[in-house]
Amino acid sequence: MWGQLLAHHSREAAHLAALGAVRPPEESWHLRRGQYLDWLREPLAAVLVARHGDRLLGYACVRVVDAPGSWQWGDRVGVLETLVVDDEARGAGIGQALVGAARTRLAGSGVQVMKISVIAGNAGALRFYQREGAVDFAQTLVMPVSG
Repeated sequence: MWGQLLAHHSREAAHLAALGAVRPPEESWHLRRGQYLDWLREPLAAVLVARHGDRLLGYACVRVVDAPGSWQWGDRVGVLETLVVDDEARGAGIGQALVGAARTRLAGSGVQVMKISVIAGNAGALRFYQREGAVDFAQTLVMPVSG
């Protein structure tokens, strides 16, 4: 499923190829899997899954981090690190259910706000999260450091 998300991101954010090629799926998964294992050592981190029988339809990785900053959002905020829905299951409410499960889990831990990053160019994801109640907060830019 990670490979599907990687392919989707490479299509939606083709402009990033000017900074470097997309990693091969096996290498990308190896690195992301390491991140998941690190994050899951945190007490409030979780991977939430959607299944139909034995078939994995999607998953979300959510964790909690300290919330220093200018807004009174409590001491911690949630971070939706990954949301991926199987290509064949898109449009069936799986993403909405996973976001709902993430919100419920975070609220149960006293978290008031969840941060979500969307890769530039992924207009469909932006519309989805906005329908779920997300609003613009920050914009992250990348640029080469040489040349």
